[in-house]
Amino acid sequence: MRASVVYVVLAHRNPAQVARLIRRLATDRSSFLVHVDRRAGAVEDELRQLVEEVPGVDFLERYRCYWSGFGMVRATLSALERLVDRDVQFDHVVLVSGQDYPLRPPEAIEGFLGENRGLTFMKAEPLPNEWPGGGLPRIERWHLVSPVVLNIRLPWRRRVPNGLAPYGGGAWLCLSPAAVEYVVAFVHRHPEVVRFFEHALHPDELLFQTVLMNSPLMETVVLDHLRYIDWSTDPGPATLTAVDFANLIGSGKLFARKFDVEVDAAILDLLDGYIERATVASTG
Repeated sequence: MRASVVYVVLAHRNPAQVARLIRRLATDRSSFLVHVDRRAGAVEDELRQLVEEVPGVDFLERYRCYWSGFGMVRATLSALERLVDRDVQFDHVVLVSGQDYPLRPPEAIEGFLGENRGLTFMKAEPLPNEWPGGGLPRIERWHLVSPVVLNIRLPWRRRVPNGLAPYGGGAWLCLSPAAVEYVVAFVHRHPEVVRFFEHALHPDELLFQTVLMNSPLMETVVLDHLRYIDWSTDPGPATLTAVDFANLIGSGKLFARKFDVEVDAAILDLLDGYIERATVASTG
């Protein structure tokens, strides 16, 4: 049976591209909570108009999202809290950016998740890992990310509160209902942990991983974020184009990132054609 999926969409630019993503994922089993970076001006107004005919689209309170700062975590937590507070019924919550795109028909994605109810999919590994400094400077140092100075780092060392073992991984998540409820309850019970990660670097790659991998739900976490991402460029990730098409469809993943229609819109046309052919083939 196909899963009921809530997509949490974090967007900051290219409203037409974000609308295209939403329309591509929209089914009778999907809904959307959309967060637009507060710094993005009228992007939300344009996006609202572009998706007004798509059922199940709602918009979240807007937060400022600076690169490497806490804004994306705050936006994600607000989405999870809304689902819990309103007792929304779902099988998975999938976090995507406005620059993601599916690699399979949405019904196939829902079918895969329906076969994996109760599981959470994300990248997570204990620190230290392969990140510079083993990733520990991200949490051991006190960081302030601001619009004036991108990152102020203070020299004193600190530890994750409550004896939590630190974990890090990719920022993109696919959460079970139990994981959503656990995270929301945890951050309400432990504001000191939230305050700690407010001053970590790239906390979207740390907080959810640390909370869930120190929880009773650890055994339900599949260490795969279900995405194709090309980290071969510096800085990464690479912007995917039509030359990446074969790698994308051969990856076995559900989603890929990142795409930019201002760089290459043809790759989305190719993926749409592939998805539509796959949909026809699956329905006979």
